[in-house]
Amino acid sequence: MRPSAQLVSRLTHAIASTDTASVLLCSDSPRTNDDSASLLALVQESGVACLVANDTTLAARIGADGVHLPPDTTLYAEARKTLGAEASIGVFCGFSRDDAMRLAEAGADYVAFGPEYEGNSDAIDQRAELIAWWSEIFVVPCVAWNVGNAEEAARSAARGADFVAPPLGLWDDDESPRVIAEIDRAIRASRRTA
Repeated sequence: MRPSAQLVSRLTHAIASTDTASVLLCSDSPRTNDDSASLLALVQESGVACLVANDTTLAARIGADGVHLPPDTTLYAEARKTLGAEASIGVFCGFSRDDAMRLAEAGADYVAFGPEYEGNSDAIDQRAELIAWWSEIFVVPCVAWNVGNAEEAARSAARGADFVAPPLGLWDDDESPRVIAEIDRAIRASRRTA
């Protein structure tokens, strides 16, 4: 089974019209291999890196550029051994400074800060503070995670986020092309004025 035409259309539009660093493939479906391989080909043919969420074995099997993991040094070490030195291996650290420092020291290519699930409005300030702290001290790139609108994106970029990741649920929304374009414009504007 192939990914829906709607998802392919939205993804193609986002890659073509924004400054996309990477695409994260997430799925717990039994069709994961076929779907992921199809989407990976689309992403990589566009010149964008493609990572797989939480599944090093799948990432290796389909030829992904890397993997996105929870903050576990053992999982990180296993992923690095499996995927090699050139793979992009990032970690989701939530709001933990300790996890971020530990994984950055282990060699993670990026750390991601923010709520695991969208809709946590109390987390916006906390994410912004962590990003500002991280960007002042560390050279490992950081990702503002679950950024759902242009205002949050601009704020995250202004605080020092190297990348901004929209909520996964956004891809199911008919408004996703518009929202992603607004997020992209906000990031660009924020960086021009910085």
